[in-house]
Amino acid sequence: MDMRSLTYFVHAAKTLNFTQAAKECYISQTAISLAIAKLEDELGFPLFERNNRIIGLTEAGKEFYNWASQILHSYNNAVKRCTNIASGYAGDIAVAFASFFDGLFFMPELKDFKKRYPEVQIRIRTVPPNHMQEALKSGEIDAAVCWPYDFLTDDDLTVYELCNMNLILAVNSQHPFASMERIPAELMKNETCFMLSASNQQQTQKDLRKNLIRAGLSEMNICECSHAEEVFMQLELNNSIALVPDYFRSFTNSQVVYREMDLDKNLGAVITFCNLKSNKNPTLDLLRRRMRKKNTSDSDRPFFE
Repeated sequence: MDMRSLTYFVHAAKTLNFTQAAKECYISQTAISLAIAKLEDELGFPLFERNNRIIGLTEAGKEFYNWASQILHSYNNAVKRCTNIASGYAGDIAVAFASFFDGLFFMPELKDFKKRYPEVQIRIRTVPPNHMQEALKSGEIDAAVCWPYDFLTDDDLTVYELCNMNLILAVNSQHPFASMERIPAELMKNETCFMLSASNQQQTQKDLRKNLIRAGLSEMNICECSHAEEVFMQLELNNSIALVPDYFRSFTNSQVVYREMDLDKNLGAVITFCNLKSNKNPTLDLLRRRMRKKNTSDSDRPFFE
């Protein structure tokens, strides 16, 4: 017994006409008659009452029709579900962001993805950047959304660009800088400035220091925080300043204002999508493409500095 034989039987049972059933199944009447006769021999009981033509189902045939219909329905659903999983259109994927704010920034793309692929379950995590590589390799997460610098040195990872971002100055509304339009680098040199920590990420630390020097901020006292949320708590508590991605301004309260900096060179960074090369989750490619922002080049290839 196979699915094809059950399909032929169900069509014949619905129509009670071998000729019509054969047309619906795109085979000859002889072929469907032989298939059903073989099925009856295999089952050991008749499915149809015959008198030169089909006149009805036997009692056993009626019961078998109910079961056969359920089996075909379950089979078709299973094939569809598994095809979707194999294509990445269904299943489960875990994505880590460095902060709650990063997750909100990519929320429009995530919602669009869910609308297109409602059978995919996206599990969102917030993971400190210096723990992301470990989480990827342990299988705790499938993808990490973060800056690329230390990920690029790991041969086990693939890194794709999602967007470019600028760093801007977040200022406590009571701080003297809040009354200024642009903040010169000279005034910032003796300030304590909070930032998200890149501890244990040597390449990221190196890149940050290089950019601060180029921007004329090498003498600024940087105080690192383990979470972006901590940056804002320190900002409010200490009546101070912080360097944050420009999209943070959409998610903070009136106690924080944002100011442009008058620098020798703009501070910027890139946000990337990182995953293990060995991770075979088919949803990875679909999600990565949907999460890319408009300011990113059209090419979809691994990111290199």
